Amino acid sequence: MTRRIVAIIIAIGLAAVGTAGGLYLVLSADQRAQDRIEDAVTVAVAAKRIPAGTSGARVLADGMVRFERMPKASVPRDTLATIDGERTRQVVTSNIPVGQLLLAANFGDQTSVTSGLALPEGKMAITVQTGAPEQVAGYVRVGSQVAIFLTYGVVDKNGAKTNVERTRVLLPRVEVLAVGTYQANGDTQSRSGSLMLTVAVDQAEAERLIEGLSHGTLYLGLLTDSVNVQSGPGVDNTDGGTVASPLFK
Repeated sequence: MTRRIVAIIIAIGLAAVGTAGGLYLVLSADQRAQDRIEDAVTVAVAAKRIPAGTSGARVLADGMVRFERMPKASVPRDTLATIDGERTRQVVTSNIPVGQLLLAANFGDQTSVTSGLALPEGKMAITVQTGAPEQVAGYVRVGSQVAIFLTYGVVDKNGAKTNVERTRVLLPRVEVLAVGTYQANGDTQSRSGSLMLTVAVDQAEAERLIEGLSHGTLYLGLLTDSVNVQSGPGVDNTDGGTVASPLFK
């Protein structure tokens, strides 16, 4: 009988030790999890698809974003932790799919967006058609700065045609918004090798560009910040005697 009591007491003691050990492991695991959380950062994640042109204020108001904790080492440096202040007045510059982290680069400053196309403040989008050589053999890309030249037949003061052909700078510098092949009736092949170019222009530039298209041929020059294109009388196919420089000097 005594042996049985001793065995029971030992069993109870072992059970208590096991329970204490299990509790210690649980508490230790919880502490380790807390330690990992302390190294985490808050990130903004798209809870819904966010279309281009959506303001930061609407992103918040419509519940398009959720906030999560993630390890700091696993997220980009420019990941947003919140949307407040200036970004509530800014807009998303491109479509953001569900689950994507929101980055500072996703929001544009002083930009309005129409149908997914980001437009600089005070500018409109105009699309023109050119050939591949006229677009610097395909090196003109979205975001490029280009000068637009126009080659046209000169008319006299009465509007009569002359034998003079002239090339001049039409627009010294414009920003390229989109570049794409011409498509008609679902045909993805370009028409006669033509390409569609969309540029950002103000009203006066749009008027000159549209009028120029009706009278001549466009040619593009790809620019860098160090290039300063000046408008002038241009070059024509004469050997002198006009306001423009002769083709051959």
